[in-house]
Amino acid sequence: MIYQPSISPPAITIIQSENSSCKTQLDTSVIQEHRTLVSAIATPSPPETLPPEFSTNESQHYCNLDNENITASNISAENDLSSDPKQLNPEVVAQSITPSSSSRNSAISDLKKTLRNIRDAAHNNAKNLQSPDKQQKTNNVVAPESALNDNLKTSSEKNDPITNTNNINNILAEGKTLLLGVLINEEEVGSLEVIPDGKTLLIPLSDFAKIAGFTVEKTAGDTTQLNTPLGMVTLTDSDLRQIDGITYISDALLKEKLLTDIELKTSDLALNVSLPWRRGSGSSNNQAIDLKPEVRPPSSGLSNLRQELNYYSNSGNTNWRSSTLLGGRLAGGAWRLRLDNNFVNQPQLSEYFYFKRSGRLLYQIGRQQIGLNPLLTGNNLTGAQIGYTNLPADRLSTNYSASELLPRRSQPVQTFRGVVPPASFVQLRVGGVAVAQQQVGLSGEYEFVDVSLPTGQSNEIELFVFDRNNFSVPTEVRSLRLNASDLLLPTGGNVQLAGVGLTGNYIQNNLLDDVTAPESGKFTGFYQIRQGISNNLTLESSVQLLPETTQVQAGFAWRLASPVILSANAGTSNGEFGYAANLDIQLDRLQILGVSELYPTGYFNTRNNNQLRDRQNNALDVKYKFSNNLSLGFVARNYQNQNDSSNYILPTFSFRPLSNLSLRGTPDYLGNYSFNAFYQPTRDSRLSFNSFGDVYTTDFGYNLNRNYLLSFGTESGGDLATRYTLGLNYSSSSLFGLSWRLGLGYRDGEVGPIVGASMRVLPGLFALIDYQGIPSRNRNILGGIGDDRLTISLVSDLSFAGGRVSPAEYSSVSKDRGAIAGRMVIEGDRNGADLGGGIVSVYDNRGRNVGTAKVDPQGNFFVGNLREGVYVVSLDPDELPIEVAVRKTSITAEVAGAAVTQLDFPVRLEYGMAGKITDVAGQPIPNVEVELVDAQGKRVVSSVTDQFGLYRLDAVPVGNYTLRVPVQDGIASSNTLPKLEVAINKEFIYDQNLQLPIAAAAKESQEKKETQEK
Repeated sequence: MIYQPSISPPAITIIQSENSSCKTQLDTSVIQEHRTLVSAIATPSPPETLPPEFSTNESQHYCNLDNENITASNISAENDLSSDPKQLNPEVVAQSITPSSSSRNSAISDLKKTLRNIRDAAHNNAKNLQSPDKQQKTNNVVAPESALNDNLKTSSEKNDPITNTNNINNILAEGKTLLLGVLINEEEVGSLEVIPDGKTLLIPLSDFAKIAGFTVEKTAGDTTQLNTPLGMVTLTDSDLRQIDGITYISDALLKEKLLTDIELKTSDLALNVSLPWRRGSGSSNNQAIDLKPEVRPPSSGLSNLRQELNYYSNSGNTNWRSSTLLGGRLAGGAWRLRLDNNFVNQPQLSEYFYFKRSGRLLYQIGRQQIGLNPLLTGNNLTGAQIGYTNLPADRLSTNYSASELLPRRSQPVQTFRGVVPPASFVQLRVGGVAVAQQQVGLSGEYEFVDVSLPTGQSNEIELFVFDRNNFSVPTEVRSLRLNASDLLLPTGGNVQLAGVGLTGNYIQNNLLDDVTAPESGKFTGFYQIRQGISNNLTLESSVQLLPETTQVQAGFAWRLASPVILSANAGTSNGEFGYAANLDIQLDRLQILGVSELYPTGYFNTRNNNQLRDRQNNALDVKYKFSNNLSLGFVARNYQNQNDSSNYILPTFSFRPLSNLSLRGTPDYLGNYSFNAFYQPTRDSRLSFNSFGDVYTTDFGYNLNRNYLLSFGTESGGDLATRYTLGLNYSSSSLFGLSWRLGLGYRDGEVGPIVGASMRVLPGLFALIDYQGIPSRNRNILGGIGDDRLTISLVSDLSFAGGRVSPAEYSSVSKDRGAIAGRMVIEGDRNGADLGGGIVSVYDNRGRNVGTAKVDPQGNFFVGNLREGVYVVSLDPDELPIEVAVRKTSITAEVAGAAVTQLDFPVRLEYGMAGKITDVAGQPIPNVEVELVDAQGKRVVSSVTDQFGLYRLDAVPVGNYTLRVPVQDGIASSNTLPKLEVAINKEFIYDQNLQLPIAAAAKESQEKKETQEK
């Protein structure tokens, strides 16, 4: 960093900044700029223009500390220091008062000498530089600040270390202009000329905007508008200072208006700047900024389509099933339709509703499945529901489907979400019984929507994860649980629900079915209120009117102490009294879950289902965690339902005796014991064992390489002979490629093939086929996996925005969540270019990263599951092909529930060319300027030949151009000089040479340059 006094300076000393990470001079290419300036939120630019910081006349100089060598920017050989002084960075030689030509040349000569000394001293001392405190960056060795500064000081400075600081303090006191280096969020980005004004600093607004990544726009009247990635700020003329025609802003006002912290490091002549839109999520100041959207979501339209088609065949019986899900936005709300068909009975319109949120009120109309409390019967109705809460919208998330508008977290109907390996198959088990399963998409996200659970808090909920080519033995088992603390509301929190309608699926029963169900079309209604008395006590009460009876419930959730929560509810139905109580104790190592429930005979009687005996569940689940590798406990249960009963005390355990061996065991509701063991003897082999009841499965797999797996498995127990399988599995390196398995099965003298394959056939379309000549004995209560000879499945997930179709997960767009679908649009509609590799990040108004996606080769991206609000969508082109130049790197977009917001990033293809300039004798001509002009004669880009006569032109858009030598020193006219017609199309071009008949003029020009250097 260099202080420039108002007179010709003496020899200039460059002091290393506190941040010793290193950069090289940037190209004019936008993409190369972004490879250097990586930040939490990429800097935006005005529409359809290159960001100002990428302008070639504003290039910044940095120092590079690479491979234990410090090299001053642009100083790689002495020839680089012999260039025309007018080609040097104007920020290096700029003076407050322009000095004479001789003074300027003297300063430049001194600068060159100093830079050489810095380079040589750093080269000799870099090996001794060590920094345990500093962060080591890729391809950079970061030196200690003190050691590095000592190396860069002159001998006089070393003898008097405080002289330089005293000089700076004097300068600050006198209000002189300072040329300071700028570090934004610990990254060096350039320099600024600032003016001290008492205890504040006056910073040039336009120059600061260029390096900080926002734009300045003079609006009508006396106001100036700052457009930042996190919103717009309006300033008046009184907020700014005009000095010598330059607009300045104070550091205090920047902090107030832009939440930007600025610190002057006098020892290094540097400004440390912290911008809120470049802060990572970990350093967010949690202060929201008002974002103004550039693009908005559609108010109405189709947002997503999911189509499933499944075919099953077993023992001559075939079964077709299909499910079509449509969702979208209408008049500011969300709508959804689901049609199921087994191609035998009438199609089932299983889901149809409209949802809208208006402030604290929520509305829903259509078919709804309501589960208010374990003591109330689940209610299937067609009608209207209204909800109210004074809690923030993100405190109580709505369910994906049409159920309670504001769910009670421990209700009998739950939704489970998570992430597993992409294209896996997952199965949800409650108490050891499979209750739901699904094929996971390419995003790796799964969601079990509105799963009906047995009542009680001690439910053992497990997620079984299967490889897409092997459904015999899970690759992973995860434990899920419901927390009683989810029932608590904050102090003063209020939730109310009310609804009325007709029982049953009214449209299906009355319009599509051939026979109307007798229980359909009866009046029903409900009301529930929940009130947070304190943070530790929540009261609730519900009433539900059914055709047969009226049900009433009341209860509480109470945190008795920090780790102890008790919830208790009592209710009446059909003249019977029932209750449900749950105890949840979570200590550091000890977990105690207790439940006691009783629903007497007749409590849940309906027209179609008579309860013939008491339903009860009394259980105690105790678990102690001895270490991260060992947990022991037991489950004591007395259970009875309509058909089954159990009474047992059985152990539970989770044991990892070795890093490559894990054991796990737990009983289900009926006492059937589930045991899972996983052992990995080597990095490439894996052995698993699973037992449930009297059925045992084993599987041994060996990875031949990253793609091929050899597996051997057995199934035994029960009333069937043991089945043996041997197979070869291939997993594609890409999720979009073909994965398959080939093998044989053997049981009781019978041999049959085992064949399976899965892949993304088209964007948004996933296909799976599985054939087992010897089907598995594990009869699946849900059907379709493991128990059929032939299974074919096609799943299509698409989103719609602005007439465009994009692949998407259906769960990423829901009632109160939306998505952003975008693409990179090439200027000139040039198709066929590879646009893949860029990273798109989405940031909320607090600067937190809430979503990320990778741009596909066609330039498309999709980020879903976003809450309603305004976001900054940032494109980091770091991994884009080098010829793709981004014209705009960030867009502010609004997201609405059930809608897909469409946006475009304009890009253009930029290539380059290179060649050689020679004289009549074929000798290279150095220091000759060449330029490329378009059809209108406008200069596009220019360069100067090196000592070998070579030149290179980058960032050239596709088109037709003329290469020529313009008028310059020694060349009075260029009209008679040779020119070269050039066509930039799909690649960089080379050997674009010119031979000029001006050897003498070139020599004269060179001699003149050398004279100026002396």
